[in-house]
Amino acid sequence: MVFLDVLVNYGCRRWLHKEDYSFDEDEVSSSSRPSQYPLLGFKDRNLEDEYLKYFVVASRARIILGSVTGILLYASGPFAGYWYSQDIFISLEDAYRAFPDDEEPAEGNFLRYFPNSTRFVTAFFTVLFLVYILGLVGLVCMYQMKRFEKYRTWILHITSTGYLVYMAFIAFMFAFSNHMLNGIYGPYGWLFMLIFSSASPLASLFFITLPPLVMLELMIVFVSVFLVIVPLCNPAGNLWNLMTEAVTSGLAENHSRDGISAHPELFPTHDEDVVSRYEYAFIMPTLLLCVLVVCLVVVSVIVDISNRQSFINKKIIEALTKQREETLLQQKEDHENLIHSIFPPAVAKDLIRRQSSKSLSKVNSEMGCKSFGHKNFGHVSLGRSVAQMHHEVTILFTDIVGFTSMSQTVAPQQVMEFLHDLFVRFDDLVDMDPSLWKVETIGDAFMIASGLKHTEGELEGGLQNGKSTARAAVLFGKSALAAARTLTMPNSMQCQIRAGVHTGDVCSGVVGTRMPRYCLFGDTVNTASRMESSGVPGRMQISEATHALVCGDDSDFCWDERGYVEVKGKGKLKTYLLRDDNSESD
Repeated sequence: MVFLDVLVNYGCRRWLHKEDYSFDEDEVSSSSRPSQYPLLGFKDRNLEDEYLKYFVVASRARIILGSVTGILLYASGPFAGYWYSQDIFISLEDAYRAFPDDEEPAEGNFLRYFPNSTRFVTAFFTVLFLVYILGLVGLVCMYQMKRFEKYRTWILHITSTGYLVYMAFIAFMFAFSNHMLNGIYGPYGWLFMLIFSSASPLASLFFITLPPLVMLELMIVFVSVFLVIVPLCNPAGNLWNLMTEAVTSGLAENHSRDGISAHPELFPTHDEDVVSRYEYAFIMPTLLLCVLVVCLVVVSVIVDISNRQSFINKKIIEALTKQREETLLQQKEDHENLIHSIFPPAVAKDLIRRQSSKSLSKVNSEMGCKSFGHKNFGHVSLGRSVAQMHHEVTILFTDIVGFTSMSQTVAPQQVMEFLHDLFVRFDDLVDMDPSLWKVETIGDAFMIASGLKHTEGELEGGLQNGKSTARAAVLFGKSALAAARTLTMPNSMQCQIRAGVHTGDVCSGVVGTRMPRYCLFGDTVNTASRMESSGVPGRMQISEATHALVCGDDSDFCWDERGYVEVKGKGKLKTYLLRDDNSESD
């Protein structure tokens, strides 16, 4: 970029930064937009930098096309014109050498100030042409190579600097070659050469449409140099005055030669009017050039407004997309939490892994309001999680004493509130030990399993794992008994529960496709249920298999041997009752 834009974007960045605009949910949902300075861009300079990167990428085709057009106009205009006139320069150089020592070329002659410079000018024209071609190649490379991705805003610096270098060189050549132009085209030929040759490559700016501040500065430099400084400070004199004098002298010659004054009825009699008309005829191209300059700036402003609006819309869409992604991720997390709350961790992980190949939208539709209602849920998603054997699993059942009679005397809502309060306390106890898993609740019955294993590594626990999981189940039962005693049932009776525990092998499986349930099957489950139903109110009864795992010298539990108890469907089984401060002997 040129000097003013560099000063604004780098030197004055700290003072221009007036806000930190964020396209968050509040900003996106409202009609507000980031505030801007006239010509200087966004007041949030970080956002301005991001826009410039967007602008360079979005204007890729226009910048490359403008560069190609500028090279072609330079090659067919100033470059070709110089090579076409090179023999004139050489002849003038020879003529200069033929001047006597006491004579010099006329004012404004290029060779008066730079003798023997034809080779230098030829080399400079050629090198400038090659530099522009290499610049185009570098431009394409900067767009194609990822290593230059964060330096792409330099493209605007390089492009605008290229135009500045061109204007400086052409202005220099234009100023000191005016004598030759006068000799070939007359005193007004410099104006037409400026429009049709020297300034023609600047027409490529219509394609590039640089930022307004850069375009405005380039046009100010162009108008100041080519229409003010060079014409007024030319070594040959004031070019505008020379053009007016040439028109006046030419008019006088025509009067004397054609006898215009002898026919006043055919021609105007006021020479001032004729001069004004001649001057307008030559000033009109200048006005046209100024109109084109203004149009370049206006087009740049219009395109910049459109690009900034597109950039803001892009940021809004990105913000909305990010919000949507966050919503989907939150829904996915809720969905996974729901699965983890329904199935054991290993089963839940297997289910989530098998669903990971599906899109989030499809997962949401399957796991949304239908609540696992997809017809192929069990067969497709759960896969190998169905029908898996587990060894050394301890099952515990609890049941509320007097629940049936109580529920017949109080309102159902009170029963539900009481059950919710009790089971929430049980759930908290389950969460305290990772080896416990709440299987289900049926009415007032609460069922947990301790030691469910789903991987080969977990299955290699041996007897030690069986002891620890059985101990975890007994600890839960002891805590559940204590927690139940702290509650009062809706019929004002103290809550008491029975607990029954048994250890053995079980088979796990997910049953059903609509509201599927993770269930445990096997004789171990039936025996544990019988331990509860044949137990004593306020006490926990365990089977001989469980007792063998939790008893011993290092055991924290004290047991009362109950003896053999008649168990429905099992006959007589030896059982034990947990002893604590609140227990009563059988």
